[in-house]
Amino acid sequence: MSLVTVNDLSFSYTGKPLIRNINLRLSAGEAVGILGINGAGKTTLFDLICQLRHPCGGEIINRSKHPTYLTQILTPPPQLKMCEVFELIMHLNAPAPMTLCTAQARLYTWSSALSNRYRAIAHKKAATCSYGEIRSFFTLTLLLIGSDLIMLDEPTAGVDPGFRHFIWLGIKKACAEGACVLVSSHYTEEIAANCNRFYMLAHQHLEAFTSGDQFLARYGANSLTDAFLNASLT
Repeated sequence: MSLVTVNDLSFSYTGKPLIRNINLRLSAGEAVGILGINGAGKTTLFDLICQLRHPCGGEIINRSKHPTYLTQILTPPPQLKMCEVFELIMHLNAPAPMTLCTAQARLYTWSSALSNRYRAIAHKKAATCSYGEIRSFFTLTLLLIGSDLIMLDEPTAGVDPGFRHFIWLGIKKACAEGACVLVSSHYTEEIAANCNRFYMLAHQHLEAFTSGDQFLARYGANSLTDAFLNASLT
């Protein structure tokens, strides 16, 4: 049984269609990517699955018990330390309590360097953190807390290569523990390399792909970037 089922979903802004008759299935233990240019409707699709918006047509069946959603806009109170932000995330999202020490210990099993970077950010005030540090801290925290559906809207945007590597490592770890991770991105290469399958959202429709080679063949391209451009602009 699918964790999330989307049937013939449509959505419009003031009468202007954004997505039309799209279908999507999400299952436990898989990472699924969503590609698309700015304004294609990726964030709107995530909002619809989380019931932050209501569709104009079709249906969404969401069977997840503990969903979490990383949005594009993250504005923690500037005077809070990130360890206090961690406690707030735990209070609002975690299906079971987790301490910062436990989170750091789990990260240490992935990488001692990652655990050290995460700990250093935890003791900084949000006002002194870079955008990439805040985004990485939020993303890794959500991947640790045991949610069954984790929705990440462009988690690696503005993130340095080291944290980008660790975010994808965390996504794979969460999937191995049974979570479904739905992740959007503009980085075609990382989606094709790390997701079990992915979709291209363009011209109001969602098209499925099982590999980068299939994506290249579909759009007659020699590179994933060219395939992305061909899908988006033609």
